[in-house]
Amino acid sequence: ATAAVAGLPARVLVTVGRSIDVSALGPIPANVRVEQWVPQADVLADAAVVVCHGGSGTTFGSLAAGVPLVVVPFFADQPTNARLVAEAGAGLVVAPSGGPADGMGVLGPDDGARIRTAVETVLGDRSHRAAAERLAAEMGAMPTADGLLDTLTVELGIAHG
Repeated sequence: ATAAVAGLPARVLVTVGRSIDVSALGPIPANVRVEQWVPQADVLADAAVVVCHGGSGTTFGSLAAGVPLVVVPFFADQPTNARLVAEAGAGLVVAPSGGPADGMGVLGPDDGARIRTAVETVLGDRSHRAAAERLAAEMGAMPTADGLLDTLTVELGIAHG
């Protein structure tokens, strides 16, 4: 998968999860850094695009930071999240072409090239960033849980502490 982004005029951070031995991945392109885990909030501030499977945490974290996405959904909530991102204009979807394996999609042999094309498109088309930033502003304008608690407490006359 890292070969798909080799040579892009960008620094690429790939996180693989704690169960993957990074040293077993083979050659990594010069513009790619592979980590098992990084604090999401630390990297989103500098991200130009996020490529992910479309789980709620990364999807909503990216949108809250105003970062457009390329979503490669596999199962559960991921296809729905991917569709919603695309409908909002905040990114593109690359459906895995390898067919289902135990109910999950798998990457096919041409999916790396399709992901690269989607990344290049999102980077080159400012409308995806603008849509992600619009969603970030909408999310930022929503009341916080503490704010809602204060409002409900006042409106319902309930003491909390």
